[in-house]
Amino acid sequence: MRFWSYLRLIEIALEESDFEPRTCLISVLILCISAYSFRIDVTLAIIFLTFLFNPKKTLAGLLASIPFIAFFGLISFVLGGLEKIPTVTALICIGCLLYGIQPEKFGYALMYFRIPPKLAHSISIAMRMFQILIRDLKLTSEALILSGVKGFEYYVKLMKAFSAITVLRAFAMAETLYSRGFNFDRRIIRCEKPKLKDWSLLLLSILIACYTYLIRNAL
Repeated sequence: MRFWSYLRLIEIALEESDFEPRTCLISVLILCISAYSFRIDVTLAIIFLTFLFNPKKTLAGLLASIPFIAFFGLISFVLGGLEKIPTVTALICIGCLLYGIQPEKFGYALMYFRIPPKLAHSISIAMRMFQILIRDLKLTSEALILSGVKGFEYYVKLMKAFSAITVLRAFAMAETLYSRGFNFDRRIIRCEKPKLKDWSLLLLSILIACYTYLIRNAL
């Protein structure tokens, strides 16, 4: 897989979806707790659920995570714990649900749940910055490909250019926030009403959690 194609997969995995942030956050938390039962049936149910609600982003996220999963599998093979690989896969799928939330709405949802505004705004800005940097990296990669740079020289020039772009982006964002007098201690709550899709995700997440609880108690 070419590096440009790999960046495209990450870009798809980070695309914004229309989930309502509060119900999505609760669903993700419930699914994460269920995933740590390390049961293969629960893990498969979680993976199926994420594909049901977010097939394109989930598939792209899994494909982009293949190097990480392979590395984790190698470490697990050496040190033990290969049975944890499905759980790691499920957690990646859950992460694709979470990263579908628009960063600004994500911050509003955190403040709705009484997370300190400064922390909520910082997380929101970090999420937005990550999306911007992935896009910048992809555009820089495209520019180098069009200029005919290949091989090891391509990666050297890509890292040099991207390092400079990252610093400039950080300064530009900091100056923008400062010039607009952005108050990190201001609590902003702008929440939309959950839709049928959001309630369905929450309900199925609760059912998976109940199943996990019942199975563990039965054993």
